Amino acid sequence: MRSVLLNLWVYVFLLMILVSSCYDQDDVGEFYTTFTEELMGGYLTDRPDKYSEFSRMLDTTRVLSLLNAYGKYTCFAPTNEAIYDYYRIKGKNSLSDFDLDTIKKIVYDHIIEDYVIMQEEFSEGRLGSLTMSDRYLTIGFDAGEKGLVVVVNQEVPVLELDNEVHNGVIHTIGKVINPTEYSLVETIAKDPKFKLFNSALIETKLYEQMTLNEDLSYDKNAIKGGYELYNTWRLGTYIDLPEKRKFGYTALIESDSVFAENGIFNIDDLKAYAKKVYDEIYPEDAHIEDVTDPRNSFNRFVAYHLINKQISASKFIKDIDNTLHSIKTYDMFDYIEPMCPGSLIEVRTHRSTNRTTLFNYLSETGKCIQLSDDNFDNDAINGVFHEIDGILTYNKSLISELSGKRLRYDAASFFPEITNNNMRGRGTQTGLRYILPYGYVDRLWTSEGTTLYYYLPDDRLADYQGDEIFLMGMYDFEMITPVVPKGAYEIRMGYQPNGGRGVAQLYWDGLPCGIPLDLRILATDAKVGFEAPGEDPSDPNGFENDKMMHNRGYMKGPASFRSNGDWYADSESSARNSITCLRRVLGIYTFDETTVHKFTVRAVREGQFQLDYLEFVPIEILEREGIE
Repeated sequence: MRSVLLNLWVYVFLLMILVSSCYDQDDVGEFYTTFTEELMGGYLTDRPDKYSEFSRMLDTTRVLSLLNAYGKYTCFAPTNEAIYDYYRIKGKNSLSDFDLDTIKKIVYDHIIEDYVIMQEEFSEGRLGSLTMSDRYLTIGFDAGEKGLVVVVNQEVPVLELDNEVHNGVIHTIGKVINPTEYSLVETIAKDPKFKLFNSALIETKLYEQMTLNEDLSYDKNAIKGGYELYNTWRLGTYIDLPEKRKFGYTALIESDSVFAENGIFNIDDLKAYAKKVYDEIYPEDAHIEDVTDPRNSFNRFVAYHLINKQISASKFIKDIDNTLHSIKTYDMFDYIEPMCPGSLIEVRTHRSTNRTTLFNYLSETGKCIQLSDDNFDNDAINGVFHEIDGILTYNKSLISELSGKRLRYDAASFFPEITNNNMRGRGTQTGLRYILPYGYVDRLWTSEGTTLYYYLPDDRLADYQGDEIFLMGMYDFEMITPVVPKGAYEIRMGYQPNGGRGVAQLYWDGLPCGIPLDLRILATDAKVGFEAPGEDPSDPNGFENDKMMHNRGYMKGPASFRSNGDWYADSESSARNSITCLRRVLGIYTFDETTVHKFTVRAVREGQFQLDYLEFVPIEILEREGIE
C-alpha cells in the first residue's frame, strides 16, 4: 500500500512540475496555449485615453468578446481623435447617433480575421487578406519628416505599428477607414485621368456587364449539411465551404495622356485605332458598325481591357509565383481571359531582368505592357482598376507569340469564382481546402455523386502553382477550358498519382482520349517507365527516357516547380525528378478557330481525381520544347 501511495505522490509531483512548466511558456501547442501577453480586446479597453471610442464600438457590436478569445487578428485601431473627426464629418455628435449596422460595418472595416500581418509584410498595394467586411485594404508609403509613413487606402496614416498582443497585432491609425461604396464603373467615371476610356465604356455599354457584386441566393449555412466539413488537426486538413459567392471585375486602363502620346485625342481617334488593329484579325467582322456588338472592333478594344475577376496588382502573378513551389530560375506564366470573346492576356515574370507582371510580352522585340508605378489597386466595391503604361490590344504580333509557344493553364485559372472569393493567390495555406458546391462554378458541371474541392497552395503538394482541383466519389464532371488559339496542339494533363486515386476516362470535346487513365500508377510502374535523369549513365539528362515515356502516353513533370513538404521524399528536387508528378498525353488535336473547349472526366473506378494543369503545345515546337 505504501508503495502505491509513494508512486501516486511521485505521479502528482511530476504532474505539478509539468503543469508549472506549461505556464512558464507562451505557447506549448495548438490546444495548450497560455496567456502571458494581453489579448487584443483587453489591450484596447485598458488604454481608454487612446481607444475608448473604438472599444465602445467593439463592445456595442459584440466584437470585443471575439478579440478576447482564441484566434488571430490584425486590427487597424483608430484613436479617439480619429473617431471624433469621423463623427463630425458624418454630421453626428456621438456613437449613439449611428445605427447598429453602420457601427458594425465600421468595426469590420478595421479588422482582418485569421491573419497576423506585421509591418514587415507590408508592400505597396492591396493586402492579400480581406477585412471582416469583405474589403481589401491598400497599403501605401508617403514621405514624412522622420522617414516613410505607412498609409492605408491612400488617406489613413498609421501612427503606431506592430503593437503585438497574444492573439494578433494592432496598428494604430489617425483616421477612420472608410472604403468607397462606389462600383467599379462609378469609380472609373470619377477619375479625371481616364475620361476617354470612360466614354468608350459608356458608348459600348460594356459597363452593363460589370454591375454584379454578390449572389445572394448562395447560403453557406443552408447547404453545408449536405457536405462533410471537418478539421483534422493531426493531418493539418481543414475542409470548408466558401463563405459567399461574390462577383468581381478588373479594368486595365490607359490614361488620357497615354492615349495622347499615341495620337489618340478623342473617341473617333480611338475607334480608328481599334479598327486598324481588330479588322486585321477579324476581317469578316469589319462591316459591323454597331459598337455594342461584341464583334465590333471598338467593342473588342474596350472589352479586352476588362476581366470578370477581381485581381489585385500582386495577384496577377506575383503572389501566385511567390510560393516555394516555383523554381525561380524559370519564368512563371499565367493566362487570363478578358471579356473580349476569343482572346487571351498573357502575364509573366521575366527572371533575367528581375521584372514581374509583364502583360503580352513579345519575345522578338521585348515590348510589353506594365502597370503604372504609382496608380494601381484603385479599389471599388465590386472590383479594382489599374493604370497601364501603354495601349493594350489583342493584336497580330501577340497572336503569333501565343500560337508558337507552350501554353500551360493552371486548373484554378479556369474559374473566376475561385479568384473572386479570395481563394486563389492567397499564398501557402497548409491544409486549407474548399468544397465548391454544385452550381457554384459557372463553367463546370458535376453529377450529384461528385464532390469537387479546391486545394489552396500547400508546401506538401507537388503542384505547379501550389494549388489543385480535386474530386472524390464516382465523379462525372465537365469543364469549359479557357480560350485556346487556333492551330494543331499536343494536349496534356498534369497530375500527381498515388494509391488513393481512382481510374478515369478522359474526353476532349466529347471524344474519348484513348483508354482510361489509372491515376494510382506511379511513374516507376512498368507501364510508365520513369527513370530519374542521371540514373542511367548513358542517358545523363534523361532525354532518351523522355522519348520512351512519351511513346507510352506519359511525360515527367516539368523542371520549373517542386514540392517542399514532408509528403514527398524528393521534395528538394524538381517535379521532373519526382515519381509522383506525371503528365498524361491526351492526344494531338487541330483547332480551326480560337475558342474554348470541353474537358470531361468520368470515373471508371471510384477514388480520387486530381487536376493540376493543362498544357497545349504546338506540334511544330515539340522537338524543341524544353524541360521547364
